[in-house]
Amino acid sequence: MKLRGSILISFFSLLLVQIILSGLVDFGPLLFIAVYPLFIFTLPINTPVNKILLWAFAMGIAVDYFTNSIMGLNTSALLIMALFQPLIFKAVSRKGDLENQIRPGLAQLGFTKFALYALIMLVIHHVFFSMVESMGFTHFIYNLPRLFISIAVNTFLIILVEYGLFYKLMR
Repeated sequence: MKLRGSILISFFSLLLVQIILSGLVDFGPLLFIAVYPLFIFTLPINTPVNKILLWAFAMGIAVDYFTNSIMGLNTSALLIMALFQPLIFKAVSRKGDLENQIRPGLAQLGFTKFALYALIMLVIHHVFFSMVESMGFTHFIYNLPRLFISIAVNTFLIILVEYGLFYKLMR
């Protein structure tokens, strides 16, 4: 029961942070702020894929609705990222990391592994987001500066949020 409560708190707090960041601050056309993927890639390791997809759908629809985005844009990018979450975690972590962890966070993985994990997951999310937003790969070359800037800034922000919210509480 405690784990379910912490998942709900994490869901609503990251949704609120995303709404505040995208609603109150205009970053211009070259930067897309997305801290909400942190919720999906820090879900507990033993979460079945179908539940990860349900959480991803709920978070994506909520972000789409409350940020006045194109409906389905954030949802589809988050669902694709959620499909790859277990595979990317297994690729980044060692075999022993799976047994002794509940949540794949900064405190559990360490800075380097978590940063690599966050970077790979954000690349998947942002490339798909950009592809859906521009309706294909025809304008992909023009979106590369936006992708690089957004991935770098969002990786930094997600590490900051993870450090501030969860890492200090774990120590």
